[in-house]
Amino acid sequence: MKKLAAILSIFILIAAFIYLGWRSIEHEVFMRENHEKMLAQSRVDNIKSSIESLFNQRLVYLTSLFQLLEKNADSFDNLLASQPDIKNAFEIHRNKIIYLSNNTDLQWIKIVESIQYDNSILFSPNTSSELFQPTSGWYQSYGYLIFWSKQRDTIRGFELSLINFSLDVICLFENQPIIDNFKLFDGDKQIYVNGELPSANNINVMLDYPLQNWQLTYYYSSPKIVNLYWLGGWALVIFVTFIVGIVWYAYRDYTRTVRLARQQVSFVGQVSHEFKTPLTNITLYSEMLKEQLVDEPEPIPTYLDIIFSESKRLTRLVQNVLNFNKQTKLNVKLVNLAGLVERIYHTFKPILDTKSLQLNLIINCDKDYVINTDEDKVMQIVSNFLSNAEKYAADGKKVDLLLNKEEKQTVITVRDYGDGIPNHLLKQIFKPFYRIDSSITEGVSGTGIGLTIANQLALQLRGTIEVTNEEPGIAFSLILSE
Repeated sequence: MKKLAAILSIFILIAAFIYLGWRSIEHEVFMRENHEKMLAQSRVDNIKSSIESLFNQRLVYLTSLFQLLEKNADSFDNLLASQPDIKNAFEIHRNKIIYLSNNTDLQWIKIVESIQYDNSILFSPNTSSELFQPTSGWYQSYGYLIFWSKQRDTIRGFELSLINFSLDVICLFENQPIIDNFKLFDGDKQIYVNGELPSANNINVMLDYPLQNWQLTYYYSSPKIVNLYWLGGWALVIFVTFIVGIVWYAYRDYTRTVRLARQQVSFVGQVSHEFKTPLTNITLYSEMLKEQLVDEPEPIPTYLDIIFSESKRLTRLVQNVLNFNKQTKLNVKLVNLAGLVERIYHTFKPILDTKSLQLNLIINCDKDYVINTDEDKVMQIVSNFLSNAEKYAADGKKVDLLLNKEEKQTVITVRDYGDGIPNHLLKQIFKPFYRIDSSITEGVSGTGIGLTIANQLALQLRGTIEVTNEEPGIAFSLILSE
């Protein structure tokens, strides 16, 4: 069930990566398309501004001509002869036509007469308020584009030559290095075309009054979305492949570690099982030898007691290893901790003496101090601390075994004076089969389950194991609550 849940979680994770990656590609495509559209709109605005700027130049020029007429009283005929941009002209004074060029153009005559009868038609295209009447502006009717000016009771007007203006627009674009693709129309008539047409997309814009009949069609290409999809798709495939590879490598490493751990547990279990028979024999014969040598002088009886008790303890340790993954039953009773620690001291002192290690016993409580606990498990935990000190801290020359009675706690500490353990590894040492890879463990045999078992036993006793680096050495403390 757990394996299925893990596979499902990995599948969901990969699917989420693919979804987010594809959405990122789509977002990039949208951003590029939007960027191209905004860039095209900007170019359209520039082209439109160029045309309108050229048109505004005509407005300024025609305004100056009106001022010239007022100051110098030049005749319209002379002005028309010298200005190719002006096709026709008129002057109306107090609703009476004083001057009218081109008397043969009936449409032109009709437009001027309509202005004569109702000059308010000139104002409406140039203002948004009925209370305000401009003094100049543009008027367009039947294809005639007129710029007019009113001074007191006199209205003058020029017809702008749209042909000449169109030619000026063409010259404007021809003299500029324009790379844009666009067309310019005046109604149905094409005025100018530039670039290769058509492209994938286009923008249509109508110019402002009085060139509202002019239409600008701008063509632009879409970004190469297919290439972007291919590139993004391959990047997504590579990324997903990388993630799958990491997951597969982690899974293989995990299964290898689990398989190795199972092999170690199986090996330790088999070896421990083989230990049971010789240990039983040692216990039996040490007990028989103790009965035979009961009258021998000291320290022979004491040594026999240690052999017998240690063989019994070793038998229990083997049984604990066989039940490594099973929680053993507690045998809680009143235990004299001072006496227990003293027995542990006498047991390990000869062993540490052979390694030139001085074992110091420090008991900071009454010799009759008792608590409810499991004697075997406490002895197993403290013995593990001392065994580690004997194996890994021989360079420290001494080991302290301390028993302290605090407020509502009892603390049994084994402190060595060796090289210690790096702080970042203090939590790792309680993991099954973990051994520190350093010079202090080189050449020292071990399975890496001693502290794991000790930690499990401490939890069963409702206690904790605390590890602190000292200067020098390290201290392992079993903390028991009363």
